[in-house]
Amino acid sequence: MHPNRCLCITGVIGMISLILVSLVRADTIELGMSTALSGPNQLLGQAMYQGMNAFFDETNRRGGIRGRKINLTVLDDGYEPDNVRTNTLQLIDQQKVIAIVGNAGTPTAAISAPLANSRGVVFYGAFTGADLLRKTPPDPYIFNFRASYRQEMEAIVRDIVSRGIAPQRIALFLQDDSLGQTGFEITKAALEKLGFNHSDQLLVTRYPRNTLAIQRAIEALVQAKPEPEAIIIVGAYQPIAQFIRFTHRILPNTRFYNLSFAGASLLSDALGGIYGRIYMTQVVPPATKPVMEDNNTASFIWREGYFSAQVLVKAMEKIDGEITSEKLKTELHALGTFYLEDFGILSFDVTDHQASDLIWLTHFDHSRKWQEVRSNGANH
Repeated sequence: MHPNRCLCITGVIGMISLILVSLVRADTIELGMSTALSGPNQLLGQAMYQGMNAFFDETNRRGGIRGRKINLTVLDDGYEPDNVRTNTLQLIDQQKVIAIVGNAGTPTAAISAPLANSRGVVFYGAFTGADLLRKTPPDPYIFNFRASYRQEMEAIVRDIVSRGIAPQRIALFLQDDSLGQTGFEITKAALEKLGFNHSDQLLVTRYPRNTLAIQRAIEALVQAKPEPEAIIIVGAYQPIAQFIRFTHRILPNTRFYNLSFAGASLLSDALGGIYGRIYMTQVVPPATKPVMEDNNTASFIWREGYFSAQVLVKAMEKIDGEITSEKLKTELHALGTFYLEDFGILSFDVTDHQASDLIWLTHFDHSRKWQEVRSNGANH
């Protein structure tokens, strides 16, 4: 065959492929997610993906958004910032997503959120309460579903102090990265609200991200004099579980307080036979009725993804004509104050890009279930 004819045929095939891709995407709403599907934190990313996708699937079975089905493309970043940049660019430039949703983690959000915002793509519902996503005024394309880590920490510190524990008897066990540093800063701020201005005197221990290298932290805490009465923990569930297993009996009078990022169901599964004196803030309420008939029903992370997806779909359903990132941003603003069934009151507007301010403090009790602690008024 003549070379020019080969080039011509190749070009025609390429054009047909592009047309077919365009036709497929004309019938879909493209969303993207870069999250941990492998590595020590893979269950966090998987639960968030499964929860969001469960509601998108329900929406698709009901006919989608005016006949257009939601397609969620998920890419694995292993909870490593170096990977998330490549994934985010691929989702924006190749998959042509209108939103990046459900990112798991602060270190990865620190890369992907500014990148999406700079490209005019909505970054929505990340599984992190970090301040970097909660600026005043807010970044135009960054929207949060959950309450902030700062609000979670205020609930934790209130509970600790209400039990008669002096701030000087608080220690910290932190992931050694931006998540852990956020944990220290919001602990400091919460204590300062209560008049304690000596956070630099607190015992602070750390472990490297994506590792179980916790021995030095344990040694420092066990040797601490006086013994800490409360340890505030900010990190991932596997090293946290190992840390609590080692120290729970060595420090029999110490309470262990965790931010929601640890994942209640994941942490409890990893704790073996240990329970009691273990607390965690939640940004979604404990389940009162089944959502799906599988083991994900009890997962706070799965439920966060599911609730978060409901709000996103609510905004997309209000868009007239072509569904774009710009229109999605506008309709998220326009949601105003509204009620989400089984959750509570939420709100968005142009000055506030965080839908929920609700916190539930829970205790892992002898029944090996996370029960709400009702006495500290954490919800409000």
